[in-house]
Amino acid sequence: MEFRTLLIGGVFPALLLGMGTVIMKLSLRAGISLPIYLVCVGFSIFCYGAFFAFQSGMKEVTLSGGFFAFLMGITWSTAIYCMSYGISVLKLPVSVIAPLTNSNAIIAVILGAIVFSEWKDLNFVKVLIGTFLIVTGGVVVSRS
Repeated sequence: MEFRTLLIGGVFPALLLGMGTVIMKLSLRAGISLPIYLVCVGFSIFCYGAFFAFQSGMKEVTLSGGFFAFLMGITWSTAIYCMSYGISVLKLPVSVIAPLTNSNAIIAVILGAIVFSEWKDLNFVKVLIGTFLIVTGGVVVSRS
């Protein structure tokens, strides 16, 4: 795998999502309500997507693709709402929320293995070792 692929597909998203969690707490500390927080986040995503849609000429639009994109938005925004509720109402620190929510990789691997038949290409020993390390790391970091 190319270095550029790892940067764009993994390192940059990890950096941005990590920064996003901190920015979430800054926003909530500044006194925004949870529903308005989601509206602002959603509007920024809408603007970002609209910019690139118009730039690309809005090619490749399908009903099923739009449906799955909508479902992704619902699952993602529900997760963000839960995280923001944990931070603002339950007063959970970022150091607890971030490692626990980043264990989502385990869910993605399991669902990808089932939905896309990627289990055929998985090394189950490495998956189990990685799962153990993710869970252990999340527990250790969240308890620090």
